[in-house]
Amino acid sequence: MNGLYPQPAPARTGSQQSALDRIDASVRRLAASMGASEMQYPALIAREVLEQAEYTTAFPHLLMSASGAHTHQPGDGAWCLSPAVCYHTYAQLAGRVLEGPMVVTARGRCFRAEAESAQGVRQIEFEMREIVLLGAPAWIEAAADTVRPAIETVARAAGLAGDWNVAEDPFFLPAAAGKALIQRLLKVKLEYQWPNIGGLALASINKHGSFFGQRFHIERPDAQPVHTMCIAVGLDRWAHHAPDEGATR
Repeated sequence: MNGLYPQPAPARTGSQQSALDRIDASVRRLAASMGASEMQYPALIAREVLEQAEYTTAFPHLLMSASGAHTHQPGDGAWCLSPAVCYHTYAQLAGRVLEGPMVVTARGRCFRAEAESAQGVRQIEFEMREIVLLGAPAWIEAAADTVRPAIETVARAAGLAGDWNVAEDPFFLPAAAGKALIQRLLKVKLEYQWPNIGGLALASINKHGSFFGQRFHIERPDAQPVHTMCIAVGLDRWAHHAPDEGATR
């Protein structure tokens, strides 16, 4: 459904939206099997949350501000369009002591100011299902080993056979290039990549260590910061590339 004007995301028919919903339902069932609590977060997020997460330092070129039409300096607005779902979870749990491991899942719309966009590959607006895990380091590592084959099983059932590869965020500015190198060396970011389009990332497993626990003061009962991990599934990419029969399973 293409028109005369550019679109930040695809316009979908009812059947196309149903197919995307069914893909999300399969990932949501995986999250439920992990004991995840379902959340729904807004599209807007406070800029101070992203500053606390250092997103504004690492990826300022991708950030999209939300301001009133009368505002002459939109970049200085207090609200931004969410670039990812998981930041809402860290803000929600900020300052808390978690009595045990916690798993949260949410589906949300995300926004990034991409210089170039292509439907189903890189969009300005897109939907993600994320699963956020918070707990002790050993528990996070064990969960990472378990979730990798589980995500692959769900993807293959949708007709998306790919491979897991060590990756790094490609959007770091030169000043933050060291973070990208650390990601690759420590193997803290794994992507389930679809080889049909140059290793397009369909899902990722991102281990953060104690970074977000420290930044948002989320602790375990022993007063140590929680370790976190985020599993992100790009629903638009799955829906766009999955064969019809896979998308409807």
